[in-house]
Amino acid sequence: MTNVQPVILAAGDSSRMGYPKALLPLGDDTFLTRILKTLAPIELPAACLVLGMHDSLVRPLLVHYNVRVLTNPDPGRGPVSSIRLALENLDPGCRGCLIWPVDQPLVSAELVRDLIRLFENCTAPLVLPSCGGKAGHPAIFRHGMMDELLALPPDASPKIIVARHKSEAAWLATEETGTVEDIDTPHDYFRLTGETLESALARRQAERLPNDE
Repeated sequence: MTNVQPVILAAGDSSRMGYPKALLPLGDDTFLTRILKTLAPIELPAACLVLGMHDSLVRPLLVHYNVRVLTNPDPGRGPVSSIRLALENLDPGCRGCLIWPVDQPLVSAELVRDLIRLFENCTAPLVLPSCGGKAGHPAIFRHGMMDELLALPPDASPKIIVARHKSEAAWLATEETGTVEDIDTPHDYFRLTGETLESALARRQAERLPNDE
């Protein structure tokens, strides 16, 4: 088992989507369960999952997964507050953390393994996928970067750290567009799935209804 700990960020209020991103349908999965299923066959420590206002709705999905839940009491401060909470609760001896926003579920296990192999075979402070010349997620931050992340103001973006260390980072070129596509709005969801959010939610509700027989 490698000592890179996954951190899944799912504390946002999903105001532009109008529905919790962690619970968005993706085939038979949700965005969150697709990420957890992707991580499951990879020998990693238990993921730290940072939740916010939708905590009680998300927890029932987690019974079959090796995950440690952290609740951000004020996620409106921005993603740095969730990252800080996760970093303060990482396993002792962790050499790095793999930060994965929940709104980017279409990343393969093969790509995650390749990122970890690259991390283990280099000394770069950051390891990131690159698609079409754009930096993507999930990104691995080496332990030495954590103080720098913790020092960011609450309203800052972690992209500041990436930009600051761009020339030192190790980049994994990929054609997986899921590494760079944020799913923030119903239009983004339709573009990703070919299904409107309303239709997807109605389908999921129908699947949960008992048979008439």
